[in-house]
Amino acid sequence: MKKFFLVLLLFQQLFVQAQNELVISDAFTLEVLGKELQVYNDDSGRLSLQEIIHKDFINNEAARPNLGFSKGAYWVRTSVKNISDSRDFNLLINQPLLDTLDIYILNDVDSIISAYTVGESFSKTATPFNTKRNYRIPLIIHEGETQKIYMRIATAEQIVLPVYIATQEGTWNLYTNSNLLFGAYFGIIIVMMLYNFFIFLSVRDRSYLIYVIYVFFVGITQAALEGYTHLYIWPEFSWLASRSVYLFTSLVSISSITFLREFLRTRIYAPRLHKISNLIYIYFITIFIFALIDINPIVHVASQIGIGVVGFYIFATSIVVYRSGYTPAKFYLLAWSILLVGIVIYSLKDSGLIPSNPFTNYMLMVGSAIEVVLLSLALADRINILKKEKAQSQADALRISKENEEMVTLQNVQLEQKVSERTLDLETSNNQLSVTLHNLQETQSQLVDAEKMASLGQLTAGIAHEINNPINFVIANIKPLRYDVKDILDILDKYDGIRTNEEFDSEKEKIEAFKKEVDIEYVKNEIDQLLDGIQDGARRTAEIVGGLKNFSRLDESNLKYVDINEGIESTLVILRGTIPANVRINKELGDLPNVECLPGKINQVFMNIANNALQALSKKDDEIDLFLNIKSWHNGDFVYISFEDNGLGIAEEHKNRIFDPFFTTKDVGEGTGLGLSISFKIIEKHKGQIKVDSEVNNGAKFTIKLPVKSAIDMNDE
Repeated sequence: MKKFFLVLLLFQQLFVQAQNELVISDAFTLEVLGKELQVYNDDSGRLSLQEIIHKDFINNEAARPNLGFSKGAYWVRTSVKNISDSRDFNLLINQPLLDTLDIYILNDVDSIISAYTVGESFSKTATPFNTKRNYRIPLIIHEGETQKIYMRIATAEQIVLPVYIATQEGTWNLYTNSNLLFGAYFGIIIVMMLYNFFIFLSVRDRSYLIYVIYVFFVGITQAALEGYTHLYIWPEFSWLASRSVYLFTSLVSISSITFLREFLRTRIYAPRLHKISNLIYIYFITIFIFALIDINPIVHVASQIGIGVVGFYIFATSIVVYRSGYTPAKFYLLAWSILLVGIVIYSLKDSGLIPSNPFTNYMLMVGSAIEVVLLSLALADRINILKKEKAQSQADALRISKENEEMVTLQNVQLEQKVSERTLDLETSNNQLSVTLHNLQETQSQLVDAEKMASLGQLTAGIAHEINNPINFVIANIKPLRYDVKDILDILDKYDGIRTNEEFDSEKEKIEAFKKEVDIEYVKNEIDQLLDGIQDGARRTAEIVGGLKNFSRLDESNLKYVDINEGIESTLVILRGTIPANVRINKELGDLPNVECLPGKINQVFMNIANNALQALSKKDDEIDLFLNIKSWHNGDFVYISFEDNGLGIAEEHKNRIFDPFFTTKDVGEGTGLGLSISFKIIEKHKGQIKVDSEVNNGAKFTIKLPVKSAIDMNDE
């Protein structure tokens, strides 16, 4: 009985060993390892090969092992027995996303034949047997020999192990078919990107640009899943290789939602779902940030959940928009339906629920390619719909235009009648307006003449006052001069009355006595003084007349080069009689070049500004030391003249109006409000500028800027 149980136990061990052993025969080409594998979960991740050999492994029942996550490491083992004539085989692990993969080849007495370390955490150029996108380990098994294979997998991602044993021919066929399929897929991606990008450049519809960005991220994500990015783009950048799937998954999800919102116009057709998409943005941005920081099972699970949510959201949104009457959504719905079918089949294959074969292995890639093409067709369909809508709108516009034309034709008769009636009314109104305009022009002319007369009156008063002083002085000297001349004439008459020499002696004494009586020496001195006074009065009168002539410039109506300082001096001569006694005139006249201008007009500006300053000073009786500073200087092609006083100043609300016609703050009868307006137009005509700075009770400063070379168009005169 005891022997029977021993035989039964031995038979069971042999059966289990035979179940976990792959036998290679002469007809062998390639085999996917499923039930031939045994699995052990090393939670600590610290067990060595020698320790793991004696552990109890669990038989794998799935055709394609899906081990899930491990905090430590998973060990997978199998045995391979060769009974064929060949000896060169390959161990193929078609999972490029494993971080670290340690592979040990042992003989039948558990001695190590060879060991390899590969994975995504290592360089694709410097690490042996790590230079392909998947991992290919050579196996040399002689006929009749059995070798054991131990694989230690440590990775942050979910562990899915498509493991193959293949001959050289089987390896070539597997990799060639895989590369050809991905090449075709990536060719479709590039063609769709370029085609739609050129359309974007033509139509400038940003939906095409968003689609191109989305397709780019779809293609780069698929390339990362298949290991092509780590192999060709960043072979030395293991940090990015381990994170690229999660980073690109986040970006492709964000771009897919963006394209959905733009293409399906969710803001219009599904406003509630449109708001939910903002939460999806935040979700994947969070995953993107955490993936940059660290890779762990939480990031992987969150990414998988997010992809599921995005798929469901896009599918549901497409249905809602399509039911809302937006027909381009049908292509979108069909495209995502096919992609979802591909995702489901691929997930079932990874879970071992359906067998692994070329169809299930590449269904995700095929579904993605079909989805990309259908979305491109959806964009084209939308363009066609837009063209139809545009054509319909043009037809509607043409119809409305014809209707409007008929309405216009019908209304023309009525309008012509009304126009005739209105024309008569307008002619009457026009005649009335012409009369009003004529009256306004006459009023304006009268106001300007009034301003001129006011200036002329002020000028006349100043001239009369200035000339009156020297003339009075002359008149005052004439009467005593007449008396003195009469005394001298009387003396001469006495000399003329002498006839003989005898009379001369007797008359001489009388004449001398008369000289003493009239004090002839005093008379002569007084005559000299009186003549000097008359000469001084005449000179001052001539000076005033010359200043008046220089000020008015009545003989110079054309442009001339003149001395601006001379005009200022002439203005002050005219205004001398109006300067209050307590006002001090300070002049700081610089060395100026002659300025080409209309001299009389410029002097009129000086007169208006200086006169306003003197009037403001005369009303400020709380200041004893009042002044008017007049300064001129030269800078480049311009001369500057400033008039600054410490009078009453100008209120802030009046500054923007002081150059307006008829604006004045003076009392009634003191001004017309045209002085500064005329001055502004004169300076403006000379292509110059006039600026005012003022504060209430702190005076005002007017600064005039004139070009040295005039730019006046005399045809406008």
